[in-house]
Amino acid sequence: MDMIKKIAITASTMLFVLAQIFSFYVIVVSQQEKIEILKRQEERVFSRGISDVAEELNKVEYGDSIPDHIMTYCFRNNMPENSALYKDDKELHNSSPFSFDTSKVKIEKGTSLVYQQEEIDGSYLLIFCSEEKKENDAGERYSYLYFYVVDITYIYKESFALAIREILISMLASLMMALLLVFLIKKITKPLEETNEAQRQLIGSMSHELKTPLTAIKGYSETLLGVTLTREQEEKALNYINRESGRLSRLSEKMMELTQLYEPECQIALQEVSLEILFEGVRENVSHRLRENDMILLVEDGYQGRTMQLDLDLMTSFLINLINNSIMASKPGSRIYMGAGEHSLWVRDEGCGISQNEIGKVRKAFYRVDKSRSRKSGNMGLGLALCEQIAMVHHGRMEIESEIGKGTIIYFVS
Repeated sequence: MDMIKKIAITASTMLFVLAQIFSFYVIVVSQQEKIEILKRQEERVFSRGISDVAEELNKVEYGDSIPDHIMTYCFRNNMPENSALYKDDKELHNSSPFSFDTSKVKIEKGTSLVYQQEEIDGSYLLIFCSEEKKENDAGERYSYLYFYVVDITYIYKESFALAIREILISMLASLMMALLLVFLIKKITKPLEETNEAQRQLIGSMSHELKTPLTAIKGYSETLLGVTLTREQEEKALNYINRESGRLSRLSEKMMELTQLYEPECQIALQEVSLEILFEGVRENVSHRLRENDMILLVEDGYQGRTMQLDLDLMTSFLINLINNSIMASKPGSRIYMGAGEHSLWVRDEGCGISQNEIGKVRKAFYRVDKSRSRKSGNMGLGLALCEQIAMVHHGRMEIESEIGKGTIIYFVS
C-alpha cells in the first residue's frame, strides 16, 4: 500500500469521525440546555409547593407536634402532582409511581433543596428533595422529606430523533469519503483476510483431525501400561496403535490438502472401498471413547459385501466426526447407530437434537450449538464443517435431520 492510499484512508477516517463527534456534541449540548431550563422552572414549582404547605401548617394550631395525618392532608392538598412525603424512611403520601430510598438523600447544611437526575425503570427523571427537621414533645428528632419528580423521558426521545437526523446529515456529507474508505480497505485487506482464513482453517483442521487418532492411541497405550492383558490382547492393542499411527502419518500428509477441500476445484482419488473395512476401522477407532462415556455403537445390517467409491481416510474421518458429535450430544448409556443405504452412509443418535434454525449454522466452521459443553469437551466446532467439505469433494452432499429431545441423523448421500 503506497503513501497516497494511506493518506486517503487517514483523511477519510478523520473527516468521518469528526463529523460524528460534532453531531453528538450538538445533541448533548441541546439536551442539557433543555434539562437546565426545565430544572429552573420545576424548582420554582417545587419551592412554591413547599411554601404553600408551610403556610397551611402555620394555620394549624398544633405547634411542633403535628400529627402525620394533618401533615399528609396539608401536603396532599398543596403540593403538585408527582410529589411524595416521607417521615424519615416511612412513606406518608406518594402521588408519583416511584418509591424513594431516603437513606441516599444527603442535604448539606445551609441548603434547603437538592436535585438529582436518575434513570428508573427506563424513565429519565428529575428528582427534587427538601427536608424539614422536627422535634416532638418527648424530645425525639425526626425529619419530613419532600420529593417532587419530573419525567424528562420525552427530552431523551426528542434527542434520539435529533440524533438520527444529525447522524443522517453527517453521514450524507461524509458518504463519498466513507465509500472511498470502504473500497480501499476492502481492496487492501481482502487478500489478507483470505490468507488468514486459510491459515485458520488449516490449523483448526489439523488440530481436529489429529486429535481423534491420538486420543485412541493414548487410550490403548494407557491400557497397555495399566492393565494386565493376555498376549493376544496386547498384540491387538499394539496392532491398533501401529495402524492408527499409520493413519496419522497419512492424515498429516493430507492436512496440507485439507485446505483445498474448501476450493471448488479440489480433486481426490476415489477407490472401491469395502464398507465392512470402513465400518470396522471406524468402530475400532471410537471404541475407547465409547467405553469412557458408557455408550454403545450399533452397526445396522445390510452393508456386508458392499462397496462404495470413496477416499477411505477422509470417509473414516467423516464417520468418526459424526460419532464424536453424537457422543457429545448423548447421555451415558445411550446407543449410537451407524449404517449404509443404497447410496448413503449415516450415523444416528438419540441425543439432545438440534433446533431447526441451527441446522444450517452447524455446517459452518467453528460454530458450536452448546458452547459451554463444547469448551469442556475441547470441541472447536469444525467436525460438521469438515464433514460438509468431505461430502462435497466426494461429489455428494451431507443431509441433517434432527428433532429436539429425540436425536439426530446425518447422512452422506452420494
